[in-house]
Amino acid sequence: MNFKYEIGPDEFVASQLLYHKLSGGRKRVERAVSWIFIGFIFVLIAWIEWSNNWTPILLALVGAWWIYSGVANLLPAWYFRRAYPKSEVAGKRFTADVTEHGFEVTGESCGWRITWAGVQLKGENEQVFMLYSHGTIFMFGKKYLSSEQLQDLRKFSGLAYPR
Repeated sequence: MNFKYEIGPDEFVASQLLYHKLSGGRKRVERAVSWIFIGFIFVLIAWIEWSNNWTPILLALVGAWWIYSGVANLLPAWYFRRAYPKSEVAGKRFTADVTEHGFEVTGESCGWRITWAGVQLKGENEQVFMLYSHGTIFMFGKKYLSSEQLQDLRKFSGLAYPR
């Protein structure tokens, strides 16, 4: 099966969220809460030890950055939507060729060939199919696929029909 597609902001966000859910979403929340807590500690120390030198200012800035990073991890859709325009997929067209052996994706400046055995994570939601292999997330928007192609992709990848 062969199809052409683009990765719009909605598909980008949906696939990133699906990847994070499948790869340990609970750890992400625990890490975010830890970062926020450490950030507050840094800001509190800077507040208590305030003086006219750079040390408390730098400590407060580092604390603020940790708090921001923690909040961004608690609100991943917001973060990914802001990251989309800077991503290497924004506005690019891709072609996918999917068979029972694997899939091949080609873009304007690069291409990948992956066997199904090389796929480490796979999932689908209402908007996308997400496949993760060798540090790359492959996202196929469902709006670019016919119902027959959707069934074939599920069959080839080993995904069950979504609940």
